[in-house]
Amino acid sequence: MSTGVAPAFRQETSKRRIPRYKLAIPLDLTVLRSGVPDKISGSTIEIGEGGMGVVAASQLLVGESVRVEFLVPHMSSPVRATAVVRYQRDQCFGLQFLRLPVAQQLRIRYWTRHEGEILLAAQPGATVGTEVAEPKLPVDFKDSESSKYRFGIRRMVSIAVCATVVAALMGGWHWQRGWRELEGNAPAKGTAMAKPQVKVPADTMERRVIHEVTPEYPALAQQAGIEGTVVLRAIVNAAGAVSQVKLVSGPQALSQAAMDAVRWWRYEPYFVNGQPATVETTVSVNFRLTN
Repeated sequence: MSTGVAPAFRQETSKRRIPRYKLAIPLDLTVLRSGVPDKISGSTIEIGEGGMGVVAASQLLVGESVRVEFLVPHMSSPVRATAVVRYQRDQCFGLQFLRLPVAQQLRIRYWTRHEGEILLAAQPGATVGTEVAEPKLPVDFKDSESSKYRFGIRRMVSIAVCATVVAALMGGWHWQRGWRELEGNAPAKGTAMAKPQVKVPADTMERRVIHEVTPEYPALAQQAGIEGTVVLRAIVNAAGAVSQVKLVSGPQALSQAAMDAVRWWRYEPYFVNGQPATVETTVSVNFRLTN
C-alpha cells in the first residue's frame, strides 16, 4: 500500500545527554489506546533536548510511545516529537525523545537555556554585591516574656517550614535520581514479538487501515529537493498495531520520517483460520515536492 506526503516541517535527529531545566509549559500528549488516538493534556516539570518530566491529566504506561506537541514561547510553530515513557512516579512521568529533529532540538536548547538563565538571575540573592541588613531587635526583646513566647512560635513555624522544604527537596532528589538511573541505562530492551504467520499483499492490508498518520516532509530533504518513494516492511500484530518497521528501499533522507509515521498506523486485525494473526506486509510512502 502507499500514501503520499506533501512538504511540512521535520527531519532526522540525534541523541545527546544534556542538562534539563525546571520550566513549566502546557503540552498535548497523544497515545494510542485500542487503536484510537487519545489526546491528554499536561504540563512540563522540567525539559531538555533529550526529554522532559511531565505531569499528565491521565495515566501513562512505562514503555508506551507518546506523541508530544508543545509551543515554545516566542516561537510561531509548535515542537512535535515522538517520545517513550521511561519513568513514572505518582502522576509524574519521564519522557525520552526519540528521533527529535535537529532544528527542534536546537530550538529547545536555545529556549531552555535562555529561560534557565532568566530564572537563575531572578532568584533571591542572585545579584552580586548586594548586602541585606540584619533587622534590629527592640532593646527589651530578650527580657520580654511575650517576646520569648513569640520567639517560640516563630521557631516552631520555622521548623515546620524547614521540614516542608526538606520533604520537597527529597521528593525532587528522588525524581532526579530516577532520571539519572534512566540515563545511565541502555535503551529499554524490546519485548519479544511474535513472528508473522503469513505475508499479506500490500493492497489487501491497505483496505484494512483504520488509522493512518501522514509523515511530515523532512525540512532538509525539502530544501535539498529530495523526493521519492520509501518502501517499508511492516509487522502488524494480532491487535492490528504496527509492532516493527524496517526500511526496504527509498531515499535515506526520507526514510526516518516514513517509519515514524507508519509506526502509528492501525489496521483491522487479519484473521488466519478464524483467529487474529500477526502478519507481514509492505507499505509505500510517497514524498512529492509541490511547485
